[in-house]
Amino acid sequence: MNHSLVNKDFERSITKLRRILPSLSFGLLIGIYFVSALIMGIFHAQSAPELGLKVAGFLITFAIQAGRGTLVFFFQLNPVRIQTHYWVGLIAATALLLLSLWEGYLVMWQYGLSWTVAVSSLMLIGWIIELMILRETMFASQMELYQNQEQWVELHKYFIARNEFKKFMRDLKSGKTPVLPAAPEPEQNDPELTSESESKNAPGKDHKTEENEEGDVPGKLERPSLNGHQKH
Repeated sequence: MNHSLVNKDFERSITKLRRILPSLSFGLLIGIYFVSALIMGIFHAQSAPELGLKVAGFLITFAIQAGRGTLVFFFQLNPVRIQTHYWVGLIAATALLLLSLWEGYLVMWQYGLSWTVAVSSLMLIGWIIELMILRETMFASQMELYQNQEQWVELHKYFIARNEFKKFMRDLKSGKTPVLPAAPEPEQNDPELTSESESKNAPGKDHKTEENEEGDVPGKLERPSLNGHQKH
C-alpha cells in the first residue's frame, strides 16, 4: 500500500530509526549508569580525606550502578521465568532510584540547587529508560517463547518432573514408600543396542561356507568345463 501523503524521506528515516533505536537505547542507559557513577565518585572523592577513601568512592558508585542494572534485568537471563517477574525489576529500579536521589541530594546540596536538579534529572531519565527497555525486552522474549512449541514440550516435561519430585520428597519425609518413576526407554539409536542387535543378526558362517555345504546356490548360472560337459 502506497502512502501518498507521507514523505518518503521521512518514512525511510523512521525505518532507520527503528533499526538503530534498540542499540541506541541500551547504549544510552549504560552511558547514564557510567556518568552517574562518575559524578557521584568525583564529589565523594573531593570530600574524602585520604587516597583510599577517594578510590573507594569511585568503586562504590560504579558497583552500585552495575548492581542496579543487574537487578533490573536479571530475569532476562531465562525467558521462561520473566512472565510474572516484571514487578521485581520495577521495585528494584524504583528503590535504587530513590536511594540514588537521596545520595545525590546529600552530596550535591552544598554545590547549589542547579547541580542537584541536573544530577537528579539524569537519574530519573535513567529510571524511565530502564522500565521502557524492560517492558520491550519482556515482550520480545514472550513472543519468542509463545511461538516456539519445542520449548513448550521442554516446559511440560520440566514441570511434570518437578511435581513428581516434590511428591516423592513429601512421601519420603512422611515415612511412606515413594513410588519411583519408570525409567525412560532407551533410544533406538543407542550405540550399545545397535552393536548388540548387529551381533545377534550377524550370520555365523559366511556366504562361501554356506555355498560349499549346501551345494550350488539357486539361480547360479552353469559354466562349461574344459572337457565339454556342463559343470554345476
